[in-house]
Amino acid sequence: MSISNEPLPNLLFEYAGADVILRSHDSHHLRVPKSYIVHCSPVLDELIQKASNLPDDARGNTSLPVVHLLESGAVLHRLLTFIFPTTPLVPSTTEEAMELLSVAQKYQMVPSLAYIRYHIAQQNPPSSTHPDDAPHSYSLAQKYGLHQEALQAAQSILMKYPMNVGEWQDKLDVVPGASLYELWNYYGKVRNILAKDISEFRQSGARGTLRGLRCVKLSSSQIPCWIDSYIASIPYTPNIFNLIEFNIALARHMGDKDRNSIDCACTSISSQTMRNFWESLTSVVHGSFKKVSTIETYELLKRLKPLQAESALSLVREREESQDQANSITSQIEPLDVPDASLIIRSSDLVDFRVHKPVLAMASPFFTGLLSLPQPSKSESVDGLPVVHLPEDAELLNSLVSMLYPIRPVIPDSYDKVLHLLAACQKYNMVQIQSSVRAEVIRKGSPAPVGAEVFRAYAIARSKGLIPEMEKAARQTLDYPMTFGSLGEGLRLFEGSALRDLARFRKRYKDNLATCLRSFLEVNKSGLLKIWIGCPDVMPREPPGTNPPPALPTWLRQLLSQGNNDLFAYPLTTPSSIREKYLRAIKTHPGCSFCLWAHKTIGPAFCADLGRRLTQAQAKVHTLFPDFRAPNDPPFLRHSVTCNLPSYSTYSSFRFLAVLLASSTIPCHLQDFPEYSISLASPVYKLYLSENEP
Repeated sequence: MSISNEPLPNLLFEYAGADVILRSHDSHHLRVPKSYIVHCSPVLDELIQKASNLPDDARGNTSLPVVHLLESGAVLHRLLTFIFPTTPLVPSTTEEAMELLSVAQKYQMVPSLAYIRYHIAQQNPPSSTHPDDAPHSYSLAQKYGLHQEALQAAQSILMKYPMNVGEWQDKLDVVPGASLYELWNYYGKVRNILAKDISEFRQSGARGTLRGLRCVKLSSSQIPCWIDSYIASIPYTPNIFNLIEFNIALARHMGDKDRNSIDCACTSISSQTMRNFWESLTSVVHGSFKKVSTIETYELLKRLKPLQAESALSLVREREESQDQANSITSQIEPLDVPDASLIIRSSDLVDFRVHKPVLAMASPFFTGLLSLPQPSKSESVDGLPVVHLPEDAELLNSLVSMLYPIRPVIPDSYDKVLHLLAACQKYNMVQIQSSVRAEVIRKGSPAPVGAEVFRAYAIARSKGLIPEMEKAARQTLDYPMTFGSLGEGLRLFEGSALRDLARFRKRYKDNLATCLRSFLEVNKSGLLKIWIGCPDVMPREPPGTNPPPALPTWLRQLLSQGNNDLFAYPLTTPSSIREKYLRAIKTHPGCSFCLWAHKTIGPAFCADLGRRLTQAQAKVHTLFPDFRAPNDPPFLRHSVTCNLPSYSTYSSFRFLAVLLASSTIPCHLQDFPEYSISLASPVYKLYLSENEP
């Protein structure tokens, strides 16, 4: 990232009296006097002290201590302009601003952080910020851990958008699922506090500012009912708190047929009365948001203080607790005792599984390529058997190994774990094993996800690229409301455009559903529907010679009009739910002998025909996602993770190695990869840093 058109090296700091070098990750050197740095950043002060204590021969070609930092030279240069007595380089974009603030926060530069925020506010005052930018700003603030900016953006969002999936359809890929979950929790806190404060205002404050206002309808608080209703709805829809919505409520009241213009003076509210009322209401709403911000900040400090006070001790304790938990789980796992094993695969929680190389290679082309690589002389072994580390835990590997041998398969007891097992099969290209797992799940009749679990299953299946499970879960979500509240913690699992794509899938299905049900409402067509024509409630007996138009019973017409229901707030009509809805609807019409006769005559056949048509309508809708790669995979791995590789070229072998290097250090030689400069200790993302996508 460049700051201007001027070449970056000419922009970097170069002080004549510099006594320390800050080296960026892109190899730019910033020579600065450390006195400025240590006074504004305790973190950099500690890093400088460590670099200064290194022996001279460890410093290389420079006589000054070098502090290696992870930020780019451009970002560090911009940051230093807020520390040294020079003209600060204020970020020009939201992305640059958030990144700069995050770096200052990372190095605990409290005065500089305030200075940066001041200049950003001067350049881009809140009044000039477009509300449509708030979701993007909130997403960036959450990404960089900027609590203050996240709260400001969250407040702007609630004042602009209703918190429902329908209003967020075009923004669902802007804010990640985890951040949406935090925003929903923030909305819940605002709603609770605002509801309490608004209730008090309705009982006392509003009456005082509107004293003497005459209206035909007064609430129990002795204020006009339309104003009382408007105020009461603010906690649940803060986005209506603006003068435009207030005037819409007034216009709606003026158009009320029951209003007597003689007894109502709402049209002549004085400007002073209006100003007093709106200022009082504004004070209440803003005060509620401040209370929530105070609570959020206090909860954040409560979480941070123990970490800052005993970071090392807490990390040790966390490791011990996690290890104890892992031991309690793995103690229940009894690895398969395979005689004459030739390989050990070790789980992430350090449980060893002894297997035969030929069996593993036969099931997985991935391991065929991996095991064909020559092993170094110093590679890890147990009882003379080579050890391969895998990132899966013991419970998952136990299920995977059980599918390799002619024994009773061990299928996980939860659908989430089944999905992770299928993902492991796909990752290691175990096509036949994956099919066997799916067949065993069907045979065993494992519990299907229900409620919020369905959305969770969809999110996991999509992130793992499990297309059949993703399609199935997407269809199952139609049987439930799709709201932020119903999604709950499952929101955290939605990555990238997953939630947006699911919302669009739901919209496409509803369009097909409406078309399908509309055909049933065309009663002049032949078919099973004609038998329902004649219900006396809608077609009473007419004098001889009259020919009334055919009409369906009200309860049936309402059932067939459910395609017009709210897209996200209610479950949609599906083949699996239509019979239950049909029976529930006809029970609302008791005492009609005609409808009872029609139900006994063709009820089951009618439901079956309707279900068949709905199945056809549903089958026409697919998720149709163009890219099933896991978003966190490196580019070359994402392209090949689901491919069947018939031959194992140098690149294929490199892929086999790189997958495992992503989670562990694999003992093997790299002599087959002379074109790559790779260190075994390097993470996988550095292996392909300078290469293009294949």
